Amino acid sequence: MSIRLFVLLVLAGSFSLSTQAQDCDRSCLADFLDQYLDAIIASDASQAPLSYGFRQTENSIVVPNDEGLWTTVTSLGELQRRYFDPVGQTAGYFGLLEESGERAAVSLRMKVSNNLITEAEWHIGRENDLGLQGVPGTVYWNADELIANPPNGGFVPLDKRYSRDDLIAIANSYFDGIIAQNSKVIKGHPGCSRRENGQSTFGGPLAPGATGFNGTSDCRTSGDFGLAQVAARRVQVVDVEQQIAMVSVVFLRRPGNERWRNHFTEVFSIEDGLIRHVHAAMFYAHPTQPVPNWPPYNGNLPLSFDETQ
Repeated sequence: MSIRLFVLLVLAGSFSLSTQAQDCDRSCLADFLDQYLDAIIASDASQAPLSYGFRQTENSIVVPNDEGLWTTVTSLGELQRRYFDPVGQTAGYFGLLEESGERAAVSLRMKVSNNLITEAEWHIGRENDLGLQGVPGTVYWNADELIANPPNGGFVPLDKRYSRDDLIAIANSYFDGIIAQNSKVIKGHPGCSRRENGQSTFGGPLAPGATGFNGTSDCRTSGDFGLAQVAARRVQVVDVEQQIAMVSVVFLRRPGNERWRNHFTEVFSIEDGLIRHVHAAMFYAHPTQPVPNWPPYNGNLPLSFDETQ
C-alpha cells in the first residue's frame, strides 16, 4: 500500500468517526432526552451527560445545575409528548411536570453535540403566574384541558408526510397570518384548535368579516393583539416522522400597549399539510427582561419598546 493511499484511508476513517460523533439519530436523541429528564427528576445533574459548557434557561433566565427545575420537579406529569429532530440534533418535550404536587405546563428544547447535552431551554406555565398585564394568577392555564386535548404524537405514514422545510413553512404561516391580520395566510384546517398552557383560546364569537368555523373562532382567526411584530422566531424541533414543528417566538407589543410581551414555544400538530392543533407553553416577560436569551438574541434583544412601563 502506498503512503498516499494509507494517508487517505486514515483521513477517511477519521472523518467517518468525526461524523459518527456528530450525528445523533432518533433513538440516540431519545436516549439523551430520557437521561436528562431522569436527572431532573432525581435532582442530580451528574446523572445526565452534560457538556462542560451546558446552558439551561427557564423562561429565558439562566439557571445553574442545582437550582430551578433541578430542585422542584418530583415527576413527569400525566401528559408527555417527545419529539426528535436528527437534522437539528435536538429533542423536544411538551406536556406536564409535577413540582411538589403542583402541575406545570412545559415545553423543552434539548440540544445534543459531540455525544453530550449542550443546551436545555424550558418554557414553563404555572397556574399562579403573571398574566397579560403582570397580575398574578391571570395567565392562561388549564392542565386538565391539556390532558384531554394533547398535541399529536405517533408515527405518520410516509405518504402522509410533508418535508421538514414544508413543516417549517406551515408553522411560519401561522405567525405571518397573525401579524398580517389575515386569516387566509394561515395554513390551517377549518376548526383547528389553539391552546395556551392547556387553556382554549378559540371557539369564541367571530368579529365581522373574520374567518372561523361554524360561526366561531379557530386557530386561523386573526385579531388585533396589540402587536408590533412576532419577533425572534426560532425553529426548535421539527419531527418529520410525527409531523410536528416546535417554534419559539416573542410577541412584541406596539408602543403604549399595556399588555406585556409573551414568550413561548408553540407545538404545531400538522395533518395533510395543514395545522390541526396549536399548543403553547408560555409566560409573560417583565418589560425589562431580555428574551429569548438565546442566539442570535444573546441576552439583550428584544426588550420592550417602553422599558418604564
